[in-house]
Amino acid sequence: MLTLIAFVAIFGTIVLFHELGHFTVAKLAGIRVYEFAIGFGPTLGSFRRGETKYSLRAFPLGGFVKMAGMDEPEEGIEDIAEDDAGSFNNKSLPWRLGTIAAGPLMNFVFAIALFVLYFMLIAVPPTVTYVEPASPAEQAGLQGGDRFISINGEKVNSSERVVELIGLYPETEMQMVVKRQQEEIVLNVIPENRDGSGRIGVSIDSKPQYPFLVSVRAAITQTWSLTTQLIRDIGNMITGQQKVEVSGPIGIVQIVGETARHGLPNLLILAVILNINLGLLNLLPVPVLDGGWLLILILEAIRGKPLAAEAKGIAQFIGLALLVALMLFATFKDLARINLFS
Repeated sequence: MLTLIAFVAIFGTIVLFHELGHFTVAKLAGIRVYEFAIGFGPTLGSFRRGETKYSLRAFPLGGFVKMAGMDEPEEGIEDIAEDDAGSFNNKSLPWRLGTIAAGPLMNFVFAIALFVLYFMLIAVPPTVTYVEPASPAEQAGLQGGDRFISINGEKVNSSERVVELIGLYPETEMQMVVKRQQEEIVLNVIPENRDGSGRIGVSIDSKPQYPFLVSVRAAITQTWSLTTQLIRDIGNMITGQQKVEVSGPIGIVQIVGETARHGLPNLLILAVILNINLGLLNLLPVPVLDGGWLLILILEAIRGKPLAAEAKGIAQFIGLALLVALMLFATFKDLARINLFS
């Protein structure tokens, strides 16, 4: 149940903000929007306001904004003349490009907003992120995920203070209180002497709460860093320099469920990563994705005339086939990870 709630909450908000980007710019451009939908499949509920129907559908794995001139109208209800000013095709190139690009760009904006919340509202106590094999820390029983509460009776609130205290007592037994899940554990550790300073062989991370402006700067920096790293990873996978690692719906559900069990901070970071992934995926120049539509619009502008309907149809079919193949490959990888094919 926790996995289901977390999955629906994360993907529901990701899709909502993505489609909201398309919808907002379309409305600003004066494009007639037939429907704003979250999810696919049967309609669970809907209401109409003006010319637009707003609907919630059964499967929260996507969504769509149905616009005049881009999507087939429902006969007798959504008919529109070819020269109607509300048609997507009759808007200027900047408005059309902006309408398409706004979806994935909104995911990056949402990622930044989530990062701001994370930096402002969540404080992470000094936490063990890695334990070196055969180190004093491993011998004393420290584990990854342990959160430091006190050292020799002193409360510790930052990784810097933990490192400082350990450094003061080489080859001297220290009492450390850590929290492991919901249990407090007392451990006795003897730091080794490394050039006159104590060392126990762990990596430790912590984070205080930051003020708003600092959080905004950090959010933009971290979003940019994650985005560029993901672009490099995709490039390395395409060129064969890195092993191809992808997750389909099954894998993503597992990741969301496991992350949810580790608390809200981890779930926020996962939502950031998924937003960036979705934004980049949609910008790929594959027909049926936003990036494919952007490529088609640019090609039409260069040619000075629209592509033939047959050419668009073939391109979309190829793009859909590529996405289906990728989805099947990712699902196979998911099943292999859980040993269904072993």
